[in-house]
Amino acid sequence: MKTFDTSKPYDPEVLAHLHTVHIEILNDFKAVCRKYDLPYFALFGTAIGAVRHGGFIPWDDDIDVGMLRADFEKFLQIADKELGDKYFIMSPRTDKHCTSSVVKLMKRGTKFVSAMSKNAKYEQCIFMDIFPFDNVAPTEKERQKQLKITTFLDRLLYLCGTPYPIIPLKGLVGELAAVVCFTAHYGLKFLHIPPRSIFNQFEKASQKYNNTETEYITGFGQPTALKKMFKKADMFPLDEVPFESTTIHLLHNNDEELRKVYGDYMQIPPPEKRINHAPEILDFGE
Repeated sequence: MKTFDTSKPYDPEVLAHLHTVHIEILNDFKAVCRKYDLPYFALFGTAIGAVRHGGFIPWDDDIDVGMLRADFEKFLQIADKELGDKYFIMSPRTDKHCTSSVVKLMKRGTKFVSAMSKNAKYEQCIFMDIFPFDNVAPTEKERQKQLKITTFLDRLLYLCGTPYPIIPLKGLVGELAAVVCFTAHYGLKFLHIPPRSIFNQFEKASQKYNNTETEYITGFGQPTALKKMFKKADMFPLDEVPFESTTIHLLHNNDEELRKVYGDYMQIPPPEKRINHAPEILDFGE
């Protein structure tokens, strides 16, 4: 079973430079959202950093934002026209080799390649993650089914690209899980199942209840998607807060949602729990 270092420290100057590029991407993204009236909101470590540090968590190396599905789809439709000279969208929709369910806005001419993805066949650049938020099923039974299907398809899509995913299990159980993942990867290759067909099924399951009036929304693809769901009625109005040299939008109930998922998120975690995506190849293209 292969292991990957997910807390490799950066050279401080390199990380500071990377943060500068991320702010550039964020500002360009915000300009399009402002022009077309497309709400977005910071997620995960980005939302924590905005509150706790007034910008990036000091060891973090990406930006995560979410959008309601309709706004997300509109952004994808206009992204090439508005940003195509400088950026491109990476997803299985746009590249048949892409094996990530997370849509990325990538800066042309740069490189950001991690140890886990160095054998991937699609282009990898410095990026910002954009998560679409879809309706959660109205009943608990249907929610659990929706979660299981979307999580399974997300994992299957990822295994199209690597036989060595990060497995948060140790001992015999971890070894068995590694064997299953290795077998699944080469089984998908043998059966000639393309990543795009799995992604299409993932999106179908994620959007299954978007024409149904439901109380909650979430970003599917994670086992914690139901833990991270929130009430649509409590999202707005979005709050604008300082983020490094610019600003970023947060959910109106951001504190409540972060505490639900992370507990006392204002506490600084110990060094061994400071996760990042430190790449093996990083090129600013300058």
